[in-house]
Amino acid sequence: MLSGTACGDDEPTGPIPDVAGTYSGSFIVQFLLQRQVMQGSMQVVVEQAGESVTITGEIQAERGTASLPAVTGTLDATGFLELTGGGFAASVNEEAFCGPMRTLSSTVRFFGRSAEVSEHADTDRCGRVILSGSLARL
Repeated sequence: MLSGTACGDDEPTGPIPDVAGTYSGSFIVQFLLQRQVMQGSMQVVVEQAGESVTITGEIQAERGTASLPAVTGTLDATGFLELTGGGFAASVNEEAFCGPMRTLSSTVRFFGRSAEVSEHADTDRCGRVILSGSLARL
């Protein structure tokens, strides 16, 4: 058995997984201050060029359908997508209800043929909003 330690390099190594494709699944948005939950579904298209990933698609919730502005990021060997632009919560379009949204954290993690989405945002009137979803590649 061979083992080794790389000094000063905490980045995972190995091939970048192939995550391109169409994914579909469900999400929930929790409005913590108001103790409300909204459920919906989403279908996204993941385009990939090496480690660069762009996600576009649609979110459907009780108030209608919204286009997902492009979410971009850099994928590592473990399937973790470090977002460099965009976000999912803005697509839910609660601005009229909650006021402007300020994204605190946003993550996407790919596991084989599935993906997990998590995003935390603060709003003026609804307090903390948490979006989480599970998607499967079609």
